[in-house]
Amino acid sequence: MWLVKRLLYVICLVIVQPAVALTSIHLLNYQDSYGNISLKDSGDIRLPDPLIVNGNLNLENSRIGILPLSLTVKGNLNLAYSDIEHLPLALNVKGYINLAYSNIKELNFGLRVLGDLSVAHTQLTKLPDNLYVKGNLFLQNSKILTLPNKLVVDGNIYIGNIPLTTIPNDIIIGGSLYR
Repeated sequence: MWLVKRLLYVICLVIVQPAVALTSIHLLNYQDSYGNISLKDSGDIRLPDPLIVNGNLNLENSRIGILPLSLTVKGNLNLAYSDIEHLPLALNVKGYINLAYSNIKELNFGLRVLGDLSVAHTQLTKLPDNLYVKGNLFLQNSKILTLPNKLVVDGNIYIGNIPLTTIPNDIIIGGSLYR
């Protein structure tokens, strides 16, 4: 069922076209000398696919609703307050992923985050099984009811103000669990 939903999402990507499409050349106008790209507060645009960002990618408060199917960010990915609902299946981020206050609906099975992961203040009700977070996991004020099976967090988990009801026995936390 999950695969069918993802395929329908990909089909919708092809059918629904945003107002403006940016090419890699256009992105040079939004890139600094360190390879960081900032499209903060931008409208509904289509990013090039595949997209490789040599630094950080900042899409905070953007109206971008769809990420490229193949996205590599060699720094951090900031999607806070964005319209993003799904992450690409071919996602590779070397730093943190900030989804706080975003419209994210689900995370990919087996997602690996090499920095912190924040889903604070989102409508997410569950995290995917086999989630790995090298840094800290921020869940405050989300709708998460239970932690996933085989969750590994090398840092701390912050669960303040969420209706967490269950913690599976097979999770591994390198730090502490904070309320």
